Amino acid sequence: MFCPNCGANNSTKQKFCRSCGLNLEKSAESLIEQMPSAQSANLIRGEKSIERFGNFALGGLGVVGIIGISILLWILVTKVVLTGTNVFAAILLVAFFIFAILSLVFVVLNESLKEKKAKVNLALADELTEAKNTGKLLEDKHFEPAASVTENSTELLFVENKTRKIK
Repeated sequence: MFCPNCGANNSTKQKFCRSCGLNLEKSAESLIEQMPSAQSANLIRGEKSIERFGNFALGGLGVVGIIGISILLWILVTKVVLTGTNVFAAILLVAFFIFAILSLVFVVLNESLKEKKAKVNLALADELTEAKNTGKLLEDKHFEPAASVTENSTELLFVENKTRKIK
């Protein structure tokens, strides 16, 4: 495991970084929580297959519903509007069906937009978790801590003699 503070390679059993002393327990717990397990991968596959089945079933229902509503509208137009009996009620009923279909289309489009947003957010989260492989790049590189700015320059400072002369 690599230290998130200094990048030093440490054993997973160590509680503290040997290079900088950072507590590694919380970092290890965080990494374990973020890595997907085999059970969660199986759940995701199951969710996707159920989603495909649901899309197929709802798509079929939508096609059959559209055909049924189209036949009902055709019957209303030919039997009620063209014969002249109760034209106002037939026009109201046709308008109701049209706006009901438009409302249903709105709900379907709105839900598909929410799903697309969720997929984009999931893809973004996946990109963030893919960073786990970048730690392997540091294995070959030897880490040396940066030298302090004042390490070799303190001897050049002027030191004032503060001893008092006794009279």
